[in-house]
Amino acid sequence: MTRPILICRTLALTICALTPPLLAHEPSDEVHPTHEHDTVIVQADAHSRHILNLQVQTIPETALALSQSLYGHLVTPGHALETYALPCSGRIRLHVKTAQTVRKGDILYTLSSPDYADQAVAVQSAAANLERCKRELQALRSRIGNLAQAGARNSELESQLTFKSAEETQLQRDCQIAQTRLQSLAMDAEQAEENGLPVLIVRAHADGVVHNVGIAQNSWAEQGAPVITMSDSNALEVVGTLYAAEIPHISEVRVYLPVGRENVELAGSWRVAEQVNAATQTRNIFFTPESIPTGARAGQLCRMDIYDAPSEPGIVSIPDSAIVRIGTDDVVFVEINEGKYAMLKVHAGESKRGMTPVAGLHPGQKIVVKGGYELKYNLPQAEGLKKAGHFHADGKFHEGDHDEEEPETEAHHQSSTQEHDHEHEEEGEEHDHEP
Repeated sequence: MTRPILICRTLALTICALTPPLLAHEPSDEVHPTHEHDTVIVQADAHSRHILNLQVQTIPETALALSQSLYGHLVTPGHALETYALPCSGRIRLHVKTAQTVRKGDILYTLSSPDYADQAVAVQSAAANLERCKRELQALRSRIGNLAQAGARNSELESQLTFKSAEETQLQRDCQIAQTRLQSLAMDAEQAEENGLPVLIVRAHADGVVHNVGIAQNSWAEQGAPVITMSDSNALEVVGTLYAAEIPHISEVRVYLPVGRENVELAGSWRVAEQVNAATQTRNIFFTPESIPTGARAGQLCRMDIYDAPSEPGIVSIPDSAIVRIGTDDVVFVEINEGKYAMLKVHAGESKRGMTPVAGLHPGQKIVVKGGYELKYNLPQAEGLKKAGHFHADGKFHEGDHDEEEPETEAHHQSSTQEHDHEHEEEGEEHDHEP
C-alpha cells in the first residue's frame, strides 16, 4: 500500500490534500455522534487569515442543551458613570477629550473662579484679624501680669482683656466659617496658583475613559454644571433582549466577545429583569463579566448562549456560521494549530436561533466561525487526492491514514525494483523486433 501523497498548490491559501468525496446524508432533526473522521488539511498564512477575516471559537464544556442564542451589546451601567460637576462658577480649561483613556490622578480640567478667589481673600483676611487679636490679647495679658507682680491692679485693662478674649473667640469662628466656605467651593479639587491667582485643579478619582465632555474649552459655567462624565471600563455589562412569551427556564448563560481572531468566552454572572416592557413585551437579560478583555469598548456586539435542559451525550451546539455545506454534507473547519485547519464532516440537527446541535465535535476544539466558506471555495478538486489525517473519539487529530500499513520492507522494495527492471527488458525486446 502506498503512502498518502501530500499535494499542494499556491493560492491565497495553501491547501494540503483532500479526502475522497464525503458520503451524502439527509439533514434531520436527530443527530448521531461519530467516532472517527477522515479530514482535509487547509493551511492559511497570516496574510490570508487577515484577508479572509477568519475567526475561531472554542467549543465549551457543558452538560446542558442550548435553548437559544441571541446577541447583546456591551453597555456602561449607571453605577459605572461618574460626573465631575463645577464646584463653583468660573472659566474652564479642559485637559482631556471625549473617548480619552485617563489614569487616576490625571488632570481633567482647571477652573478659574472669581467666587473662589474672593473667598480665598476672605479666609486670608479672617486669619489676619485673628492673628492681630491674638497679639493684642498677648500684650494685655503681659501688662496685667506686670502690674500684678508690682502689687497693683488696673480694672480698665482687665475689662479690655475680657472683651478681647470674646473677640478672639468670634474671630476663630469667622476664620473657621470662611475656611469651610472655601472648601465647599473647592470640594475635592486641588488648590493651586496660576499667574498669582488661585485656581482649582480637578483630577481623576480612578482609571477610566472620558465618556462625555459637556462644556466647550475656555467657556464659562455656573456652579453645579456637569463638565466631564467618566466611565469605568472594567465595569461594563452585556445586555440582551428576551421576548416575554419565549423566555425559557434558564440554567446557564455563556457570553462570547470577539477579541482579535477568536471569540473569547467571558466568565461572570447573569440576571434577568423582573419587569416586562409593556410596549415591546420583552425583558432584558444582563451578564456581568468578572473581567473585560483589553480593548473592549461599550457598544461592542456579543453573543449570549442560553442553556436549560441537559444535552444528549456526544452532542454540542455551535454557531450556524461554523457549518459549511459541501454538496449534501455539512462540514466544520477545526483549528489544529495556528494557520492549520482540518475540514471535518459533522451530523447537524435543527438550527435554533443561530445555533445548531451537531455530532462529531468535542468540547475544547477550536472551530472556524467566520470565513469557513472562503476556505471551502479555495479547495482543489478531490479527484485522485487522498486524505491527510483523521480524528479519533477523543477529539485529537492524527496525520496519515487511519489504516496505514507498516513501512515498506526492503524486500518489497527489491521486488518492486525487479518488476520495474522486467518491464524495461520487455520494452527493449519490443524495440529489437521493430524494423
